[in-house]
Amino acid sequence: MKMVFKIAKMELQSLFFSPVAWLLLVIFAYQVGMMISDLLEGIVVNQAMGYGAWRVTSVFGELASGIQGSLYLYIPLLTMNLISRDLSGGTIKLLQSAPLRSVQVVMGKYVSLMVFGLAMMGVILFYVVFGLFTIENMDVPYVLTGILGLYLLLCAYAAIGLFVSSLTSYQVVSVFGTLFILVAFNYVGEVGQNYEFVRDVTYWLSIRGRVFEFISGLICSEDVLYFLIVVAIFLTWTTLRLINRVQRRGWMTRWGTYLGVFVLAMGLGYMSSRPVLMTYYDATRTQGNTLSQASQDIVKLLDGKVKITTYTNVLDKGFWSTLPEHISHDRGNFRDYVRFKPDMKLRYVYFYDNANNEELDERYPDLNDRERAERICDNYGIPFSIFHSPEEMKEIEDLSGEGNKTIRVIERENGQKAYLRFYYHGGWKDSPGEAEISAAFKRLVMQVPTIGFLTGHGERDINREADREYKRFSSDKNIRSSMVNQGFNIEEVRADRAIPDSVDILVISELRSPLREEERVNLDAFIERGGNLFILGGPGRQELMNPLVERFGAKFIPGQLVQPTELFQADLIQSLPTDEGVRFWTGLKTIREYEGCVAMPGCVGLEYRPVEGVTVTPLLSTDTVGCWNETGVTDFTRDTVVYDPGAGDCVGVFATVLALSRTVNGKEQRIVISGNTDCLSNGEFATGRREIRNFNYTFAHSSFYWLSHEELPVNTSRADPTDRKLNISEAAMEGWKIVFMVVVPVLLALAGVLIWLRRRGR
Repeated sequence: MKMVFKIAKMELQSLFFSPVAWLLLVIFAYQVGMMISDLLEGIVVNQAMGYGAWRVTSVFGELASGIQGSLYLYIPLLTMNLISRDLSGGTIKLLQSAPLRSVQVVMGKYVSLMVFGLAMMGVILFYVVFGLFTIENMDVPYVLTGILGLYLLLCAYAAIGLFVSSLTSYQVVSVFGTLFILVAFNYVGEVGQNYEFVRDVTYWLSIRGRVFEFISGLICSEDVLYFLIVVAIFLTWTTLRLINRVQRRGWMTRWGTYLGVFVLAMGLGYMSSRPVLMTYYDATRTQGNTLSQASQDIVKLLDGKVKITTYTNVLDKGFWSTLPEHISHDRGNFRDYVRFKPDMKLRYVYFYDNANNEELDERYPDLNDRERAERICDNYGIPFSIFHSPEEMKEIEDLSGEGNKTIRVIERENGQKAYLRFYYHGGWKDSPGEAEISAAFKRLVMQVPTIGFLTGHGERDINREADREYKRFSSDKNIRSSMVNQGFNIEEVRADRAIPDSVDILVISELRSPLREEERVNLDAFIERGGNLFILGGPGRQELMNPLVERFGAKFIPGQLVQPTELFQADLIQSLPTDEGVRFWTGLKTIREYEGCVAMPGCVGLEYRPVEGVTVTPLLSTDTVGCWNETGVTDFTRDTVVYDPGAGDCVGVFATVLALSRTVNGKEQRIVISGNTDCLSNGEFATGRREIRNFNYTFAHSSFYWLSHEELPVNTSRADPTDRKLNISEAAMEGWKIVFMVVVPVLLALAGVLIWLRRRGR
């Protein structure tokens, strides 16, 4: 090791006594200073405008992302003459004739590059120290993890450059050779992705994206070992190259040695990529790179083997995202789950069948399904032979109930299955996230709640697309946020027969005709057994709806709430979370933080009186000004709304949503009562109002989360970050920009000049 450090010291002196190293440091410092200045200035300006920051420390993640994209440009200029210089000048013979081993020469030169890399990281650390004094509650481990990733990447680049430098005595050739190999390592992951064996090898070899997890604050043993293995490969090859220069070996021996090193490295790489051998460390304060605790608890219940099969229909929309060439990337969607269940298997099956894809009807009107599939495969360069016919597919998995869509099927060892869908809302394909994946897993490990929708009296329909109906938020399989995709069972229920015991939550949406006596008996039986209720009323339905809620002390007020504005009809109520509601439901807290509302077109006020055993919490209410209960006007499109106390109009703050609870048969019964029905309608979810921050989906999710006793939707939320303030004024930021972009680079340039002058004086 002593000789290694002597060689490293000599190389460092050579580096820092030359203008090239200092020039690179100056350029790097200017680049970093410019990037961090822009990032910090953006936050300062937003704060000055009154906008809060979500996670200020993330500027260092953005900084690291920008740096890693250009880091490869610095390495060839550093490594181009490390060994090429010795080869062209003949000093390599002196080194090899001295009492030195080739490995010592290589390691000494490489250590010098590692030290120079530390100098480059030191430039970034200057800004980290600056952040410690200006960012409130800065997430330091997250930042240091990103710097570690950059340093490992630089070390890998340096090893590659050192090897190329040993191949030629021409420094220009060394520069371009290094760039070529670095480019090859970035794009090798796209080679052979259609072939399973080749796919795993080339994807592992690719250096692209290896730093992203470090930058996001996650350290994975596979990524660390990847960089160490790459460094070991090229340092070993460099050593062998120097040995082969002085020792006569046959070409089979030389190339066999190189190949042996590569095969050994691939073996180690394969072992490091096995899920059961991988370890992780999430450095972020909020554990943002790790499954939420709720998801982890669900995965723990998945005993036995689990298989996820992705069935891709080439005749479906957006089928390309799960083609063989994208499998390696697609597996990343389950990486967090494989971390906690390493024996999870991912499988891909391809087929063609009619998926009601109107685009294909327009594009290939004269072709049948098989001919369309063949044409698409030809266009994409995919072998048609890998696709199963409709008849073959039905024997493997009958997906006709899902419309033959591209879908994932999760299957346990005991035969239980659950569907995990893709979503096609708004013309775009969307993949399931943690909440949807965990909800699908939850269906396999426990009995999930069932939402029943009462029918038979003009209630909203959960299977129709019309504006007033309820399909979008309830049973629409193409929408991520629908309750069916959040894990609930959905079914329609009639009150003329006993309500099934499987129904946990009953939705009654604006009756248009009264319940018959027989139906009242069945509904009362459901209520008395402790079933949960979501009751939604509206204008003109008070007489029909009040008998349902009076037993709980609630009442739909006669008349209709109005909130006249210049832009919208007076009957559009912007319901706001109450103080009690914000403390009661976290979803309402989010609505208040973002200064949002729940849009309710056509709403009546709610009253409530104390009833023994019933706890009432007002969740939403009208604004404190500009709202009243209108008793006269009913046509809000044509008529002008004017407050008229003589006609019975009443000004005040009116509750629009109530949450009630009581104990029935030893369990808590929960009830939500809403003075508006359209807040959950298809039309309201499809309406976008630029001037209104509409959080109706948040309200829907919060309602059913509470009604299901916090079972579904799966709560994947995490603690809010605490680093949300940057203590720099706009004036001070202008001064710091000069320091970052001018002063720091100039100081480094002056240091280089002084050292050069001192050396020249000697």
